Amino acid sequence: MVLRLIFSEQPLRKILIFCQLYSAVSRHSVIASNCDDGHDVFAKVKENSLMGTFIANLSFTAQPSSNHLHLKLSGKDADWFYLEGRTIRLNSTSTRTIDREIHGTVLTATVRCYEHKALQAEHRILVEVLNENDNKPEFLQRSVQPLQLSELTAVNSVVFTVQATDADGDTLTYVIDETSPDARYFRVDLPNSGKVVLNKPLDYEIKTQLQLTLYAVETNTKEHYNTTATITISVIDGDDQYPQFQPCTLLSANHSNRICANPLYTANITENEQDIVLDFFPGPIQAVDGDEGLRTPVKYTILSGADNGRFVIDSNSGEVRLTRRVENRLLIPTLRLRVMAAQTDDPLKYAVATVLVRVLAENRFPPQFSRSTYHGFVSEKANPASLVMTYGNKLLILEATDQDFTEGFNPRLQYSLNSQPNSSQLFYITQEGLLIAKTSLLHLGHKYFLEVLATDLESGDTVKAALHVEVLQKGQPVPQGPLGAGHVYRGETVGRAEGVAGVCLILLAITLFTLVRCIRMIREKRDHVIRTSVADNKHPNVMNQSQPMTLVEETFSYHNEVFSEYDHSASPFYGKQGIYTKTEEPPPSSSVNLPSVTLNKSLREPRRNYLALRPNGRPVNRFNNKTVSFHDYVVVREWDEESEENTETTFTTEVEICTNLEEMDMDCELENDDSDLPGDISV
Repeated sequence: MVLRLIFSEQPLRKILIFCQLYSAVSRHSVIASNCDDGHDVFAKVKENSLMGTFIANLSFTAQPSSNHLHLKLSGKDADWFYLEGRTIRLNSTSTRTIDREIHGTVLTATVRCYEHKALQAEHRILVEVLNENDNKPEFLQRSVQPLQLSELTAVNSVVFTVQATDADGDTLTYVIDETSPDARYFRVDLPNSGKVVLNKPLDYEIKTQLQLTLYAVETNTKEHYNTTATITISVIDGDDQYPQFQPCTLLSANHSNRICANPLYTANITENEQDIVLDFFPGPIQAVDGDEGLRTPVKYTILSGADNGRFVIDSNSGEVRLTRRVENRLLIPTLRLRVMAAQTDDPLKYAVATVLVRVLAENRFPPQFSRSTYHGFVSEKANPASLVMTYGNKLLILEATDQDFTEGFNPRLQYSLNSQPNSSQLFYITQEGLLIAKTSLLHLGHKYFLEVLATDLESGDTVKAALHVEVLQKGQPVPQGPLGAGHVYRGETVGRAEGVAGVCLILLAITLFTLVRCIRMIREKRDHVIRTSVADNKHPNVMNQSQPMTLVEETFSYHNEVFSEYDHSASPFYGKQGIYTKTEEPPPSSSVNLPSVTLNKSLREPRRNYLALRPNGRPVNRFNNKTVSFHDYVVVREWDEESEENTETTFTTEVEICTNLEEMDMDCELENDDSDLPGDISV
């Protein structure tokens, strides 16, 4: 065949080839070497193989242990191998293992053969590193960073893409963890792509932050290594909501379908009120943007019912003011307004609420309970409900009165309970003030503390009272009063208490009577002493006749001129003054009525060294003279010496004596000298 090839070539070329063949044949035939038996080595080894793992055997016939033959490894990866005779083994340690992903897929080296220290041959060593599934997939950090999504993002759109890598080059599949809290919002349509699609609409008002967990799983390995990543998605609010009047009343309990019903604002005014700010129920007029993340400002406007400026509204705060009074509530009992709240940046987004203003009569008195604290008792029963009783086993009636009504009964009062959390749903109050307890849910011996409210639906006034309800043992009677709140009264105990109360009342009455009697006796005794002292001339304000005093001139003026010229010495009575007789009535015969005689006394007594004073400290007017008249009948018997007969003459005397009855301390005395005139004189 070689000859055929040679002869097929051109002549010159033929000659050259022939010469080379001849030279080679002649050389090998002359000198035969031990290194000529070797050839290149091709082998395979698994990554992470242990120290001394067999790689390949060299094809040299001679042993390298002979003195004339020597083998040596060299090259880029020669340190990964060592020779054991003609065998190539892996050179690794526990801390230094071969890794395909790090050191590459092929290790290369060269084996050199020396004979008599002369290089005779060189052969290549190629070792392929076989892949082992020793690496788990890993997500790229840039693809799993927190991100933000607008709530207006369209459904079925790709919102983000995740990406993971596997150092072993395995095929990966992306799966959403269905147990994650917000997995329902997303889906992965192409498992190998890592593209995440929005599955349902986002709503900032319902959920502002989402968390999604994804897996990256190997699909072409028996190990199926996987890795996880949790992505946080923040929902950005979009302008998709309208203003909402507060407080918001949800039409549905489903939070996914959040629809607010605008409240009815009510306010009460009285006749003749004006220039006031209205106080509304259930709260002031206020609207907020439904987009909580935006909170766009709103402006208020009265659409209807302003009544020619009677009501004005603050466009920024929503405050409504009454500018003109209502003269007659019978003609205008109610006023209805419609208020609009619109966004400042988009007036097409607005809401409308109704405002009702009632015109009432003036409310002067708020409702009042008869007591601040009520005590109720209910017995443990098998019945599901029972009326609550009070002291004396009487029906507990919680009733408030209103003095604005004739009999205190206000038909617009509404009763309600404000109970503690542990007492809720255990009691119910009727509009008549009766308290009903759910006895099947109450605990024996437990006390429930509640608060009863009475609200005037017309004026809005509210009054409160405390309510204590105690659960009694079955068959235990209700206490009779507050003192026996924890114990049962017996009949004899009640009777004894009533008797003690009666005795106390009697003793109190006796004490008061005695005290009043003593006061009267003291006053009477003092008045008697005063009168006695006046009569006996011992009163300090009455002059004592027994004391020596300066004689004064007295002038008696007679109203009758006959008596003014009468000579006492010529009278037959002269010297017979000691004989007199007092008669009760004048005799029917021989009576002569004499004219009245008035004796006026002028006190010409010199001034004394002291000055009488009234109890109030003012001086007494000692010259304020008054007269006292004594009027009586006098019978005069005259002895006639010639006829030796007695003649009786009757006359009336009237004497006015100076005195001062108004001032008890005035010195006033009647000087009769030795000729005092008695009431009736008989001679």
